[in-house]
Amino acid sequence: MDLGDGNMIISAVSLPGLVIGLSFATMVLLVGGIGYWFVDETPVIKRRLRAIQTGVAARGHEDHKEGAFFVRWAEPVGKLVLPGDNWKNSHTSERLVLAGYRSHKAVYVLAAVKVALVLTIPILISFVCLTMQYNPLRDVGGIALLLSSALTSFYLPDFLLSLQGRERQAKIRNDFPDAMDLLVVCVEAGLSLDAAIQRVGAELRISHPELGDELQLVSLEVKAGKTKAEALKSLADRTCLQEIKSLSSILIQAEHFGTSIAASITGHADEMRNVRIQTARERAAKLPVKMAFPVMFCIFPALFLILLGPAVIKIVEGFSVVFR
Repeated sequence: MDLGDGNMIISAVSLPGLVIGLSFATMVLLVGGIGYWFVDETPVIKRRLRAIQTGVAARGHEDHKEGAFFVRWAEPVGKLVLPGDNWKNSHTSERLVLAGYRSHKAVYVLAAVKVALVLTIPILISFVCLTMQYNPLRDVGGIALLLSSALTSFYLPDFLLSLQGRERQAKIRNDFPDAMDLLVVCVEAGLSLDAAIQRVGAELRISHPELGDELQLVSLEVKAGKTKAEALKSLADRTCLQEIKSLSSILIQAEHFGTSIAASITGHADEMRNVRIQTARERAAKLPVKMAFPVMFCIFPALFLILLGPAVIKIVEGFSVVFR
């Protein structure tokens, strides 16, 4: 055996071993990190007592059950991808807020998940290909498969985040007329606008949790020192709904010009109720067109088979008797 054959054998053997080793190390790190995240449940009091006994001051950002995984894994990996503090005003942060993730940790966790998927999915695909006696790095198709899997893994969290944001936005839009009715009742009963928003948010926490949380957040922002106009504008920016933007503008103008808030909210509630009725009618009008293709390709073939099948069988049997 010459030297060239020996190099080919070494390369053929070392490549699968390298891929298997990398996949094994990746899975060990993932399982170990997740396990440490769930197992590390040391109470805060015990950690502080341990810090006092050892003479080490407790850190301000203690690693607790919710933050151990973030501090040790997600934040360092996320900082490798994020360029700086520009993400705070980026489109990604807006989509995270729209999906309901308001914590500053969400951007780091998203970046860490994208990096983990980009590294893990191609390795797992290579491992599966090697178990099937196929080396994906030896032809263009295998390399394209690995690159496409890495690219898909990188953009998959963004796609799922957009779906979650649109679903949450649709829920808030559907629940908004009910909240307007409750807000009208509270204001007409004598409550102030701040108290009415707080009351409606508390009432909607169970039946409509997404909109209830947003209204509770408006109440907390006002209590924290924000003006009512700033809190309502923040609500409109978080939800990205034209209905809430219109409500914010109406309430701000009513407060600025001294007009009746109850009358303004009542008019807007009537408008939102009409919009919901028109939206339902529009969906009902689109339903026959949407049902045309399922009926044509799923119901009609089975119906024709049931109705015309026996007749076709009889015709075939008759022709077979005639031409026998």
